[in-house]
Amino acid sequence: MKKLTLLGLGSIFLLAGSSKAGPLIDFEVSIGAIQQKPSGYVSYKPASDITDRIDLKNDARLGDKTKPWVKLKLEHPIPVIPNIKLAYMPMKFDGSGNVTRNVKWGDNTYDLSAGFNLSVKLDRVDTTLYYNFPFIKTATAGKLDVEFGLNVRTIMFDAKLSGTTTGGGSITESASITLPVPIGHLAAEIRPISLLSLVGELNYIGYKNNAYYDYVAGLRLNSRVRTPLKPFVEVGYRYEKLKIDEEGVKTDLKVKGLYGLVGVRF
Repeated sequence: MKKLTLLGLGSIFLLAGSSKAGPLIDFEVSIGAIQQKPSGYVSYKPASDITDRIDLKNDARLGDKTKPWVKLKLEHPIPVIPNIKLAYMPMKFDGSGNVTRNVKWGDNTYDLSAGFNLSVKLDRVDTTLYYNFPFIKTATAGKLDVEFGLNVRTIMFDAKLSGTTTGGGSITESASITLPVPIGHLAAEIRPISLLSLVGELNYIGYKNNAYYDYVAGLRLNSRVRTPLKPFVEVGYRYEKLKIDEEGVKTDLKVKGLYGLVGVRF
């Protein structure tokens, strides 16, 4: 799934780069790195929602990671058809621990005092269909642009626990689900001067016992170069909350950190 996703995004980027954009079509491609600092808990088929959860920091001591972040944006002048943004971000954490209690994970009960290893993967692909609020960009002479739409976030979740059962045997059990989640999307860019932009983005949905939201706040430096390719550098902060109650998987995770991107508009 991961290889197919990367190939699909790569193909789109190559097509975008090899084609000549018309005067009314805008492309934006960016790539960079993002810090991922996890916290919260995860459980799988728990008998108790309290005692059978594994705390990512206090129990498993999952470490922080820095991962790539790839984004593509296309805007066109046809009013009825939405614009599109695509993004891919891998996310994987590994840790180990030793705590004095037993935990039911899946179909087995683990003796965590004997030591355990936990791996949590949360790769995601964002496909966002959006519109620009009409007349705002024109009315502000390009100083403000506001977008709204729907982001379908596909999360490839996998959590693997390896350790010793209360009977003394070694065991590894995984929980894997793929969740395509439709999320409300809102974004804005404020450009007080041509060289500087303030960018922000919010994605949110909540239903039943699930909740997904993230926000991004960043500063973009635009180049003075007057060519068809307009490079930029962006730095900022991203915060995400992911609460899942699906197919026996229960989580309440937070991932936050700084990011940096380089890109071009053309």
